Amino acid sequence: MIGRPLNQEEIESYRHLGSDLALQVRVVQVAMIPGGYAGLTLRNLVLLSQKVSSDGDSNLLAHELVHVRQWHEQGRIRFLWRYSWSFASQFAKTRSWGASYRNIPAETEARRVAAQWADQRRKRPNIR
Repeated sequence: MIGRPLNQEEIESYRHLGSDLALQVRVVQVAMIPGGYAGLTLRNLVLLSQKVSSDGDSNLLAHELVHVRQWHEQGRIRFLWRYSWSFASQFAKTRSWGASYRNIPAETEARRVAAQWADQRRKRPNIR
């Protein structure tokens, strides 16, 4: 099987994913992702072009794990359709790749949930 599974510390840290789904995740370090992105999620496979620690303290991984959940909840076809359609319709309006990407609802949700995760993590006394 490709990549590494999440370890127990990560599963406990990234609670917004849920432990059953977390057990299905594989994380792969890659040299680069087209477009210069730091992460890309394909169902349960998380590709990262930046090295992240395995101590459950990565904002990038927290963000990408939201996408794992989105894929799981919506299914392949629905997730890909919504993601692509959102980007294309935004791009038709703005003619800006960056603005269109930032306004995809799946990305907006992933940023929001990852920010909430980081906030809660800072507030927990037993977590760095």
